[in-house]
Amino acid sequence: MPAAAAAAGLTAVTTPGRGDLTMCRDWFIYDSCDTYHHVALPSRIAVGDQIPLVFGNSDKQYDFRVSGIHRHGDACMILSPHTGAHDSGEHIAIDPCKPAPASTAAR
Repeated sequence: MPAAAAAAGLTAVTTPGRGDLTMCRDWFIYDSCDTYHHVALPSRIAVGDQIPLVFGNSDKQYDFRVSGIHRHGDACMILSPHTGAHDSGEHIAIDPCKPAPASTAAR
């Protein structure tokens, strides 16, 4: 389990089925970020998941790997290995979200 998830104790959340995906590119001199709104998400997201996303005008496809979850009030930030310091860079913002009960699939 990544340190951020372990420190927060939050390893899974439920979602309303939509979120805002922010993706950034490093252009050597500056970073450029784009946010895609209303990206379809599964109803439950957990640390370690790989979420297939379809977004943008030309239906770009991307597998988003979940490395951590930060909760801020009723909203959550889903982090990837490409999320930068202070939650900048690649992430998914979800509002509202709630802690999910532990999965029984591993039992």
